Amino acid sequence: MNKDTVDVLIVGSGACGGLVAKELSDQGLKIVVLEGGKRYDPAVDLANSEANGAKIQWNEPRVYAGKDQVVPKTGIGVGGGTLTWLGVMPRFHQADFRTRTLEGVGEDWPITYKDLAPYYAKVERDFGLAGEAGPFAPEPYSLPMPPHKMSWHAQVLARGASKAGAHPFAPPIAINSEEYDGRPACVYCGWCGSGCPTGAKATSQGTYLAKAEAAGVRVISEAFVHRVDYDSSAGRVTGVHYLDAEGREHEQRARMVILSAHAVETPRLLLMSACPSFPDGLANSSGAVGKYMLSHPTWQVFGTFDEPVNAYKGIQMGQVMVQDYYKPDPRHDYARGFVLLSYMMTPITYANLSGDFVGAELKRFLHDYPYTAAWWAHAEGLPSENNTVTLDPELKDRRGLPAARVHIEWLDNDVKLAGAARDKAVQLMEASGARKVRVGLNYGAHAMGTCRMGDNPDTSVVNGYGQSHDIKNLFICDTSVFVTGSGLNPTLTAMAIASRSAEYIAERAQIGEL
Repeated sequence: MNKDTVDVLIVGSGACGGLVAKELSDQGLKIVVLEGGKRYDPAVDLANSEANGAKIQWNEPRVYAGKDQVVPKTGIGVGGGTLTWLGVMPRFHQADFRTRTLEGVGEDWPITYKDLAPYYAKVERDFGLAGEAGPFAPEPYSLPMPPHKMSWHAQVLARGASKAGAHPFAPPIAINSEEYDGRPACVYCGWCGSGCPTGAKATSQGTYLAKAEAAGVRVISEAFVHRVDYDSSAGRVTGVHYLDAEGREHEQRARMVILSAHAVETPRLLLMSACPSFPDGLANSSGAVGKYMLSHPTWQVFGTFDEPVNAYKGIQMGQVMVQDYYKPDPRHDYARGFVLLSYMMTPITYANLSGDFVGAELKRFLHDYPYTAAWWAHAEGLPSENNTVTLDPELKDRRGLPAARVHIEWLDNDVKLAGAARDKAVQLMEASGARKVRVGLNYGAHAMGTCRMGDNPDTSVVNGYGQSHDIKNLFICDTSVFVTGSGLNPTLTAMAIASRSAEYIAERAQIGEL
């Protein structure tokens, strides 16, 4: 037992956990970050290899239930999902926060784009983004680094998009196009999803956490938190219990606990922390913990050309983006919108995303790898109470803890919207001159929304600052708090929300409210 009581305990060291640790350390608070995975030296441990996925992608037991086998990728290790992510960071649009009011679907957020705008800019500057806001940005803004020069792959895709009347551009991406904040420019090795050994890709470990640790924040790796402790007499959380790599039990006390374990593990931890005061899961008087899970219905579309495209050279995702079809159109038989992103993956992932190809067709597809370009058709999945994270009644992890059970079924609107995105990607690929277009896997990207924010404590878990309605010294800072998922990559918005929450926490702590 560690009897030392810290000011703030953060569970999870990914994009949001690292950011909050850094920003609260600036206020002189005593902070501990607990990370369930290992610490890696990227230059040594994450040299270019797809085998790195076994290290930095979540590989512990989970049950994926439901008609649609949605398996959103999550990370593990000091740095969390930023170790394995691909770095695309657009801002949400203003309408994304008001889908119920504007289209009659989803729910409105308790916060607006205007609330997040200064935090978007702060994260873009502190984390280091390269690219353009694009012609359909929520407002004009600039990024600290210029766009990456488009690879031949990106140029091929942009050619077809322009021919079809769209407006391709280089979107915001957290990969250095030039030296920035002590980190080098990208060398375009093409292994972004396997970990970045040079540090050109922004990770929590290489940015926020590095600065937080230099300021005195203590990061403990291989510390798997399995219970948040609650004092019913005080109505407060008092810290956590965690297991180390050898399975030994530890207690870490804290005046405040912030959960940044992502949208599957955060609700799992709250459900495992059930107690007499909260028999259905800690901070779950609303019953909303683990409900309304969001993901993005996605299609992979491949185009094969007569001449080599060599799409594996350069940044894996986001060298070019099309947002022309993102704005909702009442003439459609579906709500919301979608985007197209360039995405060419390393060979094993390429084979996995081929979908239903088998036999001779699969062999031909693999042979065509250097001649192939790829669009990622990425749409918005709407919230449903039936899409959930729960504790599986049978499956346990190696510690004997109940595994998460993830249940997602696409709604009718999700299917229609994703189908429109797929068809548009096919059209643009044909316009680029592909001699053969193949539609690959339909899958779900990103996990969000399992501890949603809201003004009504009866239907939400946290308020607009990520503060638990039930327990005032418990906060959630990750994609769990999302109300809707938009059709855009979520990490920048999650970090902007976390930065806003950190400012609120610091202000309230200074006046003794927390």
